[in-house]
Amino acid sequence: MEQTQSVFDAARPVALNLRTPAGVKTVRVRFPTDEEWIERQRRRKVIVKQLGRGISETTIPNSEDADAALLAKIRVPELDAPEVDPFEASRVIEQLGQAEVDDVVQMGDGFKVTLRVLGGTVTHSLRMPSAKDVFEYRRGFARVLDLPYNRQELIINLTPAGALYKRLMQAAEGYAGEVPIIHQAVAVKAAIDAIDAAFQETADPN
Repeated sequence: MEQTQSVFDAARPVALNLRTPAGVKTVRVRFPTDEEWIERQRRRKVIVKQLGRGISETTIPNSEDADAALLAKIRVPELDAPEVDPFEASRVIEQLGQAEVDDVVQMGDGFKVTLRVLGGTVTHSLRMPSAKDVFEYRRGFARVLDLPYNRQELIINLTPAGALYKRLMQAAEGYAGEVPIIHQAVAVKAAIDAIDAAFQETADPN
């Protein structure tokens, strides 16, 4: 019987190659802890500006500073390590945090979510969240502040996503160890989005 091979190990240091005008920079890092991902997300304040006619603009000012601070924590000490500017730091952190939804399949009273992450593909089997689960998750996941000039500031908190994931998780495949919170958050959101989409499809248009 063929066994699932682990493709993601948060405990294993990785070397990422950055292509720059000056050549390729190899940056060696460890994977961030859940607490570091939470802090990075908290520092990345999302600004949504309403432009009118249902059009909005979303920006994350100075996000490169939060990424540079995180990269400074997780770099593996080495001689002659290449200099990395804040914008290059963002590219490194984005690669580490890659978690793209490939597929969401409803299976009985739950979902199987497939993600593409750094190093391969992983799957998460989650129970169906209750209406209360979804409400509490949404209430805690984003804090919204109204600003002048038709702007809103969103501060994302990954902690509620991690708490809900732990309640819903039945199995995770493709991991050598613990599932990082950055993956948990994407898997939970994918399941909730699937519930919303199914509800809209079955809703009476009248």
